[in-house]
Amino acid sequence: MNIRIILTLLVFIATIPAAGQTFKYEVFDDDHISPEIHAERRARVIASLTDGSVVAVLAADVRNRQNDVDYEYRQNSNLLYLTGYPHPGAVLLLVPRGIDVDGEMVTEVLFVKERNPEREVWSGVTAGVTEAREVYGMKAAISIGALTETLDRLFGDERSENNVDLEDTLFIDGWATKSVPMPLLGSNLYVDSKVKNSLHSSYPSLTVVPSVDILDAMREIKDTAELRLLRKAIDITLEGHRTAMRGARPNMKEFQIEALMEFAFKNLGAEDVGYPSIVGSSYNACILHYTTNRKETSTGDLILADCGAEYHGYTADVTRTFPMTGKFTPEQTVIYNIVLEAQDAGIEASRVGNEFRAPHNAAKKVIADRLLELGIIHDADSVQRYFMHGTSHYLGLDVHDPGTRGPLKANSVITVEPGIYIPAGSPCDEKWWNIGVRIEDDILITDNGPENLSGALARTIPDIERLMSTSSE
Repeated sequence: MNIRIILTLLVFIATIPAAGQTFKYEVFDDDHISPEIHAERRARVIASLTDGSVVAVLAADVRNRQNDVDYEYRQNSNLLYLTGYPHPGAVLLLVPRGIDVDGEMVTEVLFVKERNPEREVWSGVTAGVTEAREVYGMKAAISIGALTETLDRLFGDERSENNVDLEDTLFIDGWATKSVPMPLLGSNLYVDSKVKNSLHSSYPSLTVVPSVDILDAMREIKDTAELRLLRKAIDITLEGHRTAMRGARPNMKEFQIEALMEFAFKNLGAEDVGYPSIVGSSYNACILHYTTNRKETSTGDLILADCGAEYHGYTADVTRTFPMTGKFTPEQTVIYNIVLEAQDAGIEASRVGNEFRAPHNAAKKVIADRLLELGIIHDADSVQRYFMHGTSHYLGLDVHDPGTRGPLKANSVITVEPGIYIPAGSPCDEKWWNIGVRIEDDILITDNGPENLSGALARTIPDIERLMSTSSE
């Protein structure tokens, strides 16, 4: 045999793990939420259910980016909230009436992929059954291959005689993409409907509910562990904004400012951004969710930077608007100070017992009154042209976290983010055109009033101009 072929084979064989050989599974950070807290959350969900109910929380899908390349994986927030388990291919079952697993009755079981040494050499180490128990504190963890047999025991002919009279309900969270466009057929494939129909076919008496509402209420109120991670994500985010403001110079591309921001995020330990960074200059600042970030900036531009770091799943959401020259023009100053006044009013309204829309109503009134005074609008209803979005949303594991949207409660976290956006061609004096301003902070609702978790970042004009005068070098 040709010596070159032999050497190639030897190199190939050397890269294959020996039979039974596995890489060590490690969690590299020591400040994750503890398994005990995750267990307490699962217990709360179980306590809320009837004996005939079962909750299934599905891991997020692996998303394909293009060809054989996938997007970096991010777990379904509800599974992360209940288990801390960060890998794909898992399902959590919560069963109040109990189910036998290896001869023991349990009320919760995590189904996970078995570890595969051959796969790990290509795509990295993920936690298997043993790690789900030892690292993530699951009392019962078994192979995902046992899931369908388990459902048969819960809902099929194999169900225990003690449970035959129960009215079975399966609550499912973490659906894959609910609809897949099929343009050649002129219709969509609805994944959730297909799954529900298949389950009804297998278990005709089963009621399927495509949500777990108690999780919305639970996640609205942050515990001390969540607030610790949120504060960390916010602190990282503030340093990113400072880095971007100090380093911004006219004629930079928007993406260069984005790079300054996200470098600081990663450099300080954030795993990712909580959402695509918005860095809009000039007229792009008037586009609410502008994420192209390719335009070259100019002297006189305002930059609207809406960016947040994600740390251990928890994300900040902070927006600052600043001038590329480091100095606001007179017209920019007027609009900025209106938004700042509106934000102050919204934060003041962020109090326990106030309706969820109270911060929005307070901010909107300020903006309407001031735009009327300037003649930019001629009736209060027209404020919608220049301030077209809500002022607040919940914040946590998701940038738009779930919640009840009822009266504000202590230990919930919301954003307060009013804005004014005046694109070119608007029916007002041209001197206001292409001014887009949003100021956004993350507000903790407490019994003693609102706490601005991101308030350490410059937000007044003097403070922003002072910060920008400080060299980034």
